Amino acid sequence: MRFLSEEFVSKWGAVERPALGNGSGLVVIKIDDAPEGKIALTLELAEGLIVSAYIGSGRGRDLELKVPYELAVELFLRRADPAAEYMKGRLKMSGDMTLWLDLLPAWRKLVTEDGESKLAGDTTF
Repeated sequence: MRFLSEEFVSKWGAVERPALGNGSGLVVIKIDDAPEGKIALTLELAEGLIVSAYIGSGRGRDLELKVPYELAVELFLRRADPAAEYMKGRLKMSGDMTLWLDLLPAWRKLVTEDGESKLAGDTTF
């Protein structure tokens, strides 16, 4: 399946994973320079769990992340540390700082301790 396609997002959102903190809210990830152009991905978090993921920009977002496509691939493959990329300015954040500070350490732990994404072998870029 193709990275960031409807099928990919549906399967990725349904993958069982540890909670990403304890926060709840709507997170919109804007990805620039994808082969298809700009892509927006919306995640609905409830107590740190992804309860919904879809292509498109959700209204009423609590947190917005902006990343170039190349970095989105690296983050998905767990080859990039989101905290380090944020500090470098490649991963940009705006919105609810409390939600971000809850999400970031859990995301970073997932990247550093949980190994390769379960969908990596089935995904084309």
